[in-house]
Amino acid sequence: KTLVLVLLVENEDHQQEEQIQHYEMLEGEMLVDTVPPTMRPYAGAAGFIRPKWDVDTSVWTEAANEEEIAAWEAEHPAPELPERAPTAEKRLTALEGAMLAMMGVRTDV
Repeated sequence: KTLVLVLLVENEDHQQEEQIQHYEMLEGEMLVDTVPPTMRPYAGAAGFIRPKWDVDTSVWTEAANEEEIAAWEAEHPAPELPERAPTAEKRLTALEGAMLAMMGVRTDV
């Protein structure tokens, strides 16, 4: 349901106990000690839109249905990629051409 911070503190009996910070557990809720799920930043990227913990398999699953995923992806399109940088070979050819032009050598003959 949400991510919480849990502190391990020593009680009066010198035993460690968990103290949940800034959240009160509701009936039926439980703590899951796991890495937080990867959230999808934009359409086409890896991750979850609405992650849900599967108690039986102990893994994160996607709780959003196909329609919700399609609507979310329409609102979060993938960023436009910058133009690809020229290859090293193209850059070298351009430099060679510029140097020859500076020296007055004609390459169009």
